[in-house]
Amino acid sequence: MPVRLATFCALAAFAAGHWAGLVEDSSSWRVLVVVAVACAGGGALALTAGRGRIATLVRPALVLATLAAGVVAAGLPVRFLGWRNWGELGENVDRGLAGVPSVNWPDAGNEEWVAPTILLLTPRERAVAAPFAFWPAGRDTGVLRAFSLVLLVTLYGVAATEHDFGAGLVRGLILFLLIAAWIWLPRVRRPDALLAACAVLAVGGLALPVAAGADRADALVDYRSWQWFGADEGATFNWNHTYGPIDWQRDGSTLLIVKSKQAHYWKAETLDRFDGLHWLHTDANDRTPLSFELPDEPRVEWAERIGFTVRGLRTSLVVGAGTTFDVSGAGIVSGSADGTVRKLDEPLEEGDTYRVQSYVPDPSAKEMRAAGETTDAHFNQYLTIALPRPGENALNLDEAASRPRGPAPEVVTAGAGITPADAQAAEQQLLDSPYAPVYQLAQRLAVGQATTYDVVKRIETHLQRNYDYTERPPSQEYPLSAFLFEDRRGYCQQFSGAMALMLRMNGISARVAAGFTPGSYNRETGEYRVRDLDAHSWVEVYFEDLGWVPFDPTPSSAPAESQLGGPDIESAANRDSSEPNPDAGGPVFEQSGDTGTAAAGGGGGGGRPWLAAVTLVGLGALAGAALFFLRARLRARRRIAADPDASLHELRAALSRLRYEIEPGTTLAELERRLAEEAGPAAARYVRRLNDGRYARAGARPPGRSARRALRRALTARGGRLGRVRGYLALPPRLGAR
Repeated sequence: MPVRLATFCALAAFAAGHWAGLVEDSSSWRVLVVVAVACAGGGALALTAGRGRIATLVRPALVLATLAAGVVAAGLPVRFLGWRNWGELGENVDRGLAGVPSVNWPDAGNEEWVAPTILLLTPRERAVAAPFAFWPAGRDTGVLRAFSLVLLVTLYGVAATEHDFGAGLVRGLILFLLIAAWIWLPRVRRPDALLAACAVLAVGGLALPVAAGADRADALVDYRSWQWFGADEGATFNWNHTYGPIDWQRDGSTLLIVKSKQAHYWKAETLDRFDGLHWLHTDANDRTPLSFELPDEPRVEWAERIGFTVRGLRTSLVVGAGTTFDVSGAGIVSGSADGTVRKLDEPLEEGDTYRVQSYVPDPSAKEMRAAGETTDAHFNQYLTIALPRPGENALNLDEAASRPRGPAPEVVTAGAGITPADAQAAEQQLLDSPYAPVYQLAQRLAVGQATTYDVVKRIETHLQRNYDYTERPPSQEYPLSAFLFEDRRGYCQQFSGAMALMLRMNGISARVAAGFTPGSYNRETGEYRVRDLDAHSWVEVYFEDLGWVPFDPTPSSAPAESQLGGPDIESAANRDSSEPNPDAGGPVFEQSGDTGTAAAGGGGGGGRPWLAAVTLVGLGALAGAALFFLRARLRARRRIAADPDASLHELRAALSRLRYEIEPGTTLAELERRLAEEAGPAAARYVRRLNDGRYARAGARPPGRSARRALRRALTARGGRLGRVRGYLALPPRLGAR
């Protein structure tokens, strides 16, 4: 029972430690106390074996006491143990479970009862696993222990699936050793314990390179592809703006895993045209080289190589960052100068991996204020505003499409080749259009701003501070104008669309970008996990000699909480610890939950030393059990070496394991003759030396290593390789034998 208890504690500590790793700043001592409570409850149950009817009544009480002590140790206030408070507890736990699907692991505790609910599962699972492991059940003990093992491994498996703790092969090897100890260690005979441990370690070591070779981005057996009631080929997106209420499902599914040194917005498509009602993507730049819109002298530090692994996404667009100018591993692609890259063959889907080189400028406010005017006529397209055709609005598009339509009128208020007369005519067209109030607001916000950058920040801040976030805005004839002056609420499409439109009205080259916010950062693996909740759109502004710089006017209360923008942030290109107000709208990193300071990169296991400590405690318990067996083994071997009867008992046990049936009452002389016939002279000589030592005959010496080795070979000569393995288990090399 002590060995079984030690292996249970080791496996429980390993699983509970990883489960607690789903919660940021979870207390290591609480995890250890929960495991200790479960082990104590299991040990108490084992002691009730054979105690009669009283024990039958005591066992359920022990299980309930273990559960109660465990949940209190996990942090549940004692008052919730009273039945009068069970209703309140149930409501709180239900609220916590409802918030789990939207959690970025590890949870930082921003939503009340999410973290406590996660932690409360640990003592519950331990309190259930311990009775199955130690309940006295006679012949059914093996089945109960197997079910206990399933519970323990499931707890670890769910945690490792939800959050990558890094060093997966090492953790897998530790789990294998713990499972092997749980299954076999309590049943291994003391003489065989050391050899069995060496065999398990050898198998685990040999499995490591095989597991590393089998490690792949796509699942070997993907249960999610088993569709009996319709196909699910991954999430797809239409990035063009519609401004209607969001009606597509989001459940927190992981879409991308991104390996990047920095947190960025992951851009899928550039919306380069405002058609009078919506922002949308056109093919205007498809024949322009990818690097055309990069500065003449791009900075090396702003060019990054980023790796992407596709999970629950299916798309023909190659997601990148900033302006993507090179793609590898994605098949046949076609790029555009605006950074949009389209896959020409099969769409990207789960398991695909690729790398991009992207240019993401991260200039300071001083550099952006000092940027000169853009004189290249190519950028006039980012100053152009189309106006609605007469009678056309967002509510009658289907009806208007059935009537003959001419080209939409377009205006440009500034840019290369635009004369003052052209600008004045464009201004009058705007004032005569449904967007007159928008133009007047844009002009008022620009008054008194010394530079382009100051105008950009003034408009961005105005939107962030004076409008509310909602995913159910009403449908309107002119959505962006209604957003600014009637509804005053919307989601990222309204915010980014309105900002880009007002920037163009002020003669500033701007466009809308669509894709995803950085997602949650996993410090252990150095990767970003991007979910469907991170779908987003933002604004890009062009600064001469710097490039396209992102800005995000959407308030940080949006579901995509890993936004990089904020009123006090210079731009949304990136954010380091030197920038002001580090808690305003910053990226969500898995080490700090929904808010925190960016700390991109990082090695495995950093910031969570207690997880290693909990694992070491579990391994320590396992090592203690192994040392106990080793010590017993050494004592047994010394006893065998000093006692001929002990050597004889060992031989009989070995023969039984090797399937040599020996009748009771067989003498050593009879055994010698039989082995001489069935196994050969080496086996007979071994028995003769045992017989001589037993009767202390003159010159008798106990059999040593060479005789033991010869006996093993003789007994396993006909068994092949498997027989040799059995021989080593039955007659392992004897330590200290001469």
